[in-house]
Amino acid sequence: MVRILVVGLLPYDSGKTEFVLALGEKLKEQGYRPGYFKPVAGHDGWYQYDTLLYSRDEKLLIGHDAYLVSERFGLTDILYLVSPLDLLTLPVDPVKPGMTIRSYIEHMSLVGKRAVLLRYTRVFNDKSNYKHLYFICNDTLAKLNNELRSVYEDLVMNFKNSNSLFIETNTNSIEKMLSSPAIYGVIDSYIEFFREYEPVIIEGYNDVAAPTIGSLNVDYVFLIGPGKAIVYSGERYRTAVELLSYRGYPWMIKSTTVFDLLGKPLRTYDIPLKVYVNRYHGLFENIAEFIMGGDNYYG
Repeated sequence: MVRILVVGLLPYDSGKTEFVLALGEKLKEQGYRPGYFKPVAGHDGWYQYDTLLYSRDEKLLIGHDAYLVSERFGLTDILYLVSPLDLLTLPVDPVKPGMTIRSYIEHMSLVGKRAVLLRYTRVFNDKSNYKHLYFICNDTLAKLNNELRSVYEDLVMNFKNSNSLFIETNTNSIEKMLSSPAIYGVIDSYIEFFREYEPVIIEGYNDVAAPTIGSLNVDYVFLIGPGKAIVYSGERYRTAVELLSYRGYPWMIKSTTVFDLLGKPLRTYDIPLKVYVNRYHGLFENIAEFIMGGDNYYG
């Protein structure tokens, strides 16, 4: 099973998901059945309102990237496997009792302070045996305005079924959970459920070096920035991350920090603007052939 890790060079708008979509399209055209795995995901219900619509319709908390790629790849029946850990944030109300403008800025600047709901899907034995654990952040909910609180409550009603368990907690507990390697070890085991797909594309989040330790066990790593894709062997990238990361936790370091150690890449690609249709599609045809052909030349 060929595995590819796609990580961003920037905290936002690196172009990872667009890269994955274009690559997946070409892989499908060449007769492959690509899989997609986004181990850790988060989305803002205010700035990405479409995620609330997807989540409502699917009766599962799901983010924009995971839903969009799954829809294109034909994976919507296993959304909970594609994206087993998903965090929803919403903006807080600056005039709620106890809030000051300073605390408002702090909350709006930190994702953890705006967390309202975390879904962690636990899969047992086989992919048809699973449980959605929803962790509710009561401290953030108390800081929402009435309109957003109503939206949140309506959304959660769609998730209540026999496969869901709701646990009341707070943002401090969520932050501790997200920094613990135990949960990521379980999630890494889910890659085994993607054996029928070839290749499997793993997408990171923001500009972390890798979302989980297991995400480093890949054949190729693509570092993506606007207009650029830089390719390294999985072995070289993994070695660099292990040298740098505290206790081997790749989510604790930035991809740019790793980049400084990597040296000469296997390949680099200039990504055209999508309006140049022929050049854009031609590039991704070449990338797909490189991945599946195993052409490891340096250039």
